[in-house]
Amino acid sequence: MKKLILSAAVIVAAFSASAQNRIGLQAGGAFSTYNVEAPGFEEKSDSKFGFTVGAVADIDFGNSVSFRPELNFIQKGGELKTTFGNTKSQTETTLSYIQFSPNFVYNFKAGTGKLFIGVGPELALGIGGKNESENVTTVGSTVITTNNNSDVRFDGKKNAPGNDLHLKRIDLGANAIVGYTLANGAFVSAGYTAGIKNISPEDNSSWKNSGFNVKVGFLFGGTKAKK
Repeated sequence: MKKLILSAAVIVAAFSASAQNRIGLQAGGAFSTYNVEAPGFEEKSDSKFGFTVGAVADIDFGNSVSFRPELNFIQKGGELKTTFGNTKSQTETTLSYIQFSPNFVYNFKAGTGKLFIGVGPELALGIGGKNESENVTTVGSTVITTNNNSDVRFDGKKNAPGNDLHLKRIDLGANAIVGYTLANGAFVSAGYTAGIKNISPEDNSSWKNSGFNVKVGFLFGGTKAKK
């Protein structure tokens, strides 16, 4: 899968150069959550802030339509608060991904630049992560606080021993974006991704990522807004 994502990036870069379209860099913030389900348990996490950085291309198909693929590093996850008996737990999960988003967009001329909206799939490859948990147990007037930090392993193992969180490596989602590009190539965009794949390896359980992101960037090669 790593070779597939790398090959896609090389093809996009080559196509962008040969077609004299634009390719650029971007960075921003991601606000992610996840839904987790298991027998007798169903929760949605609170939002967690993470970073995203990567490359983007704008390949003109004509008639105001363009192909806008992105290859990003992005942090996902969430913060989950639960209560079991007299113990309250708060867990912050950080999931790191390499994410490929081949979006198709429609462009509207607006002022000296262009407004664009688009949709596309999302393919993400998990590369690592962390779980940071705080447990507060109240026994009478005594409060006991314990911390437990563990790793996230994208190995898809079922019923794995230890405290580490095990998830499937490949994540799939549906992506929607909107943004504005100035005539000089500078742009701002916002996007939302809804997870459509269950990445939990356990039977009768589910874990799906989703999130909102905001990015700024610059496209090189071209100084005029498309009509």
